[in-house]
Amino acid sequence: MYAGYIFLIICSNCLAVNIDRIDVPLMVELGTEAVILDCQYTTKTPSPAGLVMKWFFNGPSGLVYQWIPPLRPQVIGLLKGKVDLNFRISEEPLHTYRAIKILRPTTDLSGNYTCVVSTFTEEDSRTRAMIVYSPAKNFRFIQDKKYVFLVTLICFAQDLYPKPNMTISSQGEILKQSVMEIKMNSWGLYSVAVTVEVHDDEINAPYEEFVCELSLPNINYTRNLTTIYYPGLMPTAYTAYEVQRPQHHQASGSKSNGVLFQLIDLLFLNLCILCEFL
Repeated sequence: MYAGYIFLIICSNCLAVNIDRIDVPLMVELGTEAVILDCQYTTKTPSPAGLVMKWFFNGPSGLVYQWIPPLRPQVIGLLKGKVDLNFRISEEPLHTYRAIKILRPTTDLSGNYTCVVSTFTEEDSRTRAMIVYSPAKNFRFIQDKKYVFLVTLICFAQDLYPKPNMTISSQGEILKQSVMEIKMNSWGLYSVAVTVEVHDDEINAPYEEFVCELSLPNINYTRNLTTIYYPGLMPTAYTAYEVQRPQHHQASGSKSNGVLFQLIDLLFLNLCILCEFL
């Protein structure tokens, strides 16, 4: 009886499998041609009985990939049609198809990926997160001045993922009266717009610098646009001035030095870019 227990313990150790490393990129930009998810493991024997390796997406019910050596791998569910089935990470028979090469990853593939490697007696698993992010398109910060004593600042960006955050600030303080609106299109990408009205009597200097900051959570993505407003100018219903400067230049030098003013047709922008916020 005891000999049987000893045999089972020894056999279990012989068939043990261990995941040594899992490589899943934390951030992938939308439009990337391909990304590789790799799961490196070792076994105690050269031919472990019942070896199976699987990839899951967002939990145990989300099986997306399965490989049983020496058979060909199977792609299931969310990744079907999105994986290069001819990709081989290694020429070793027990490791040939352990990795997934995802072609042109999209934002809906953002989530937690779990690698599970098992034999008849042992199992090991590791999980890593991946975010497929979409940087800003048509990022603009404009002034709409229709009255001598009042200006409306409008900052907006399109085709973002994950859900963005946007603020307008002055002298390091976020303008609390600003209003933000976020919408998601049919592709799961976000558009964001922030508007704020500023009265000339709120400005105690010849001009005021305003900064629009756009950020995406969890991926360290931040972009800034800066605009300079001069109170008392005549109304300009269809034109605005935009200033775009790198973030590391904003704290040095005179406010007006090196500033590039670009004349923008607000009517065109309202029709072609901001129409979804109307």
